[in-house]
Amino acid sequence: MRERWLPVGVLAVVMFAINVVGRVVAKVWGDGDDDREIRVGLIALAAIGVVVFVAAIRWVRRHPMPRVWADLLFAAGAACAASVFIGPLLVGEQPFAEGAGLFFRQIWWYAGITLVAGFLGALVVMTMGKDWKSQAWKRYADRVGAKPRKVVRR
Repeated sequence: MRERWLPVGVLAVVMFAINVVGRVVAKVWGDGDDDREIRVGLIALAAIGVVVFVAAIRWVRRHPMPRVWADLLFAAGAACAASVFIGPLLVGEQPFAEGAGLFFRQIWWYAGITLVAGFLGALVVMTMGKDWKSQAWKRYADRVGAKPRKVVRR
């Protein structure tokens, strides 16, 4: 049980940490300049996308696809909820301070970036034939195509 959920939890914490760092940098460096704040937010989202991309590549090679998607969706959902509800509190703001529109826009951006990054990571691995299912089919083909054992008569 631990070997399955520990990487998922670590992924969620890393994505949340990237979001918090982005919020702190936007608060300190942006200082009311919308262009700077948007730029920092996009960089943080891109970093989250890269982390999900790498996690997808790593997990698709080792596990069946339904498990990978369940793990990625759970990690992304937990990180998104923490980023939307707890993230603003850590920089001295309220989650709904900018209105419901921005609140839900954050959720949609987070979901979109994580889904696209996960899909692209899985697609890269499947294209190269290194995913769990392709490797299983390769082992099966090698086993079936091998010469049969010779029967020894006595």
